[in-house]
Amino acid sequence: MSTSPANMHDWDFERESAKAVEIQDAISDRIKDLEMSSGHGKAEQALMQRVLDELFQSDIATETLRRYLFEIWKQRSGAGYADKQKMVRAAQAIANTIALPLRSIVSSDIHKEFGA
Repeated sequence: MSTSPANMHDWDFERESAKAVEIQDAISDRIKDLEMSSGHGKAEQALMQRVLDELFQSDIATETLRRYLFEIWKQRSGAGYADKQKMVRAAQAIANTIALPLRSIVSSDIHKEFGA
């Protein structure tokens, strides 16, 4: 076995690194596809059902979601700047609540597809 620099390269690490990058890119692409979709497709609806099922396993997440949905409902006919800001904050809180389980589920699905 030669000790030249060409033979000292860690090809296994190189392959694993490339696979990790490919998985991360696939996760990002899947989430971008969800952002651009209409939300009316069966795949998107099934994914949201899984996200909500996971959310509803946590009392805290469930209450957070309900609280901010109610906040949006209360502000539905508000015309003032303060009302609009409350709606924006509530929508952001809902997005933040949904984001973690959504990313977790998409990541898990991608890892399963790649056999990782």
